[in-house]
Amino acid sequence: MKLNLRQDEHTVTDAPIDETGEIARVEVPGDRLVSINIEASADASYAVDVAAGKSPGTDDWFEGEVVYDQADVDDAQDIRDAFILGDRYLRIRVTDAAGAGETADVTIQGA
Repeated sequence: MKLNLRQDEHTVTDAPIDETGEIARVEVPGDRLVSINIEASADASYAVDVAAGKSPGTDDWFEGEVVYDQADVDDAQDIRDAFILGDRYLRIRVTDAAGAGETADVTIQGA
């Protein structure tokens, strides 16, 4: 999903967080203020990865640009963060999974 040049958002509802791997991805046009909101049904750990290429392949990601380790955050079920992103692509991955059947709503906003 590509965010438009004005304020935009991409939401993934009920993303499975009971296994590791990607749960959301966006293409971000230009340097943008990006906001990430994760509302989960259980604790999990996440990483934000970035890539600059036109169509990132498996090896093109810079993994762990930002990390939300459930042991280090105040509330691992409710992640909120905002930053300036200069990379073209952003994805969110589960790095330490929650229990079976747990999910999260993920919203990525650009302004």
